Amino acid sequence: MDTRSKIISPEEARRRTGDSPAMWVSGHFDPLLAEHARNLRERPAPGQTLVVEITNPERPLLPQRARAELVAAIEAVDYVVLGNDAHSADASITERFIQHVLQRHRSERGE
Repeated sequence: MDTRSKIISPEEARRRTGDSPAMWVSGHFDPLLAEHARNLRERPAPGQTLVVEITNPERPLLPQRARAELVAAIEAVDYVVLGNDAHSADASITERFIQHVLQRHRSERGE
């Protein structure tokens, strides 16, 4: 299956989910981390459709479409939509990752 077919418009996602139970999650996923993948796998209840909205950080590392394709490849994700909102539910995961990288970089430099 070409997982890129999971990337649809928000309107199409709403139409496809209809009245069935669905969970909508938004985030930057920039970069996509293992913690993001674990979180997405654990989020939906059994039988619940998982729709992930890819939002844009202020200065993205990867283009939005590339991030959408990566998230769509996660088996637990049913649909991916591209969003315009800069708000992100995954901001704390990304911030912890950045702080970890900076701390590790400093310790390797002996700071």
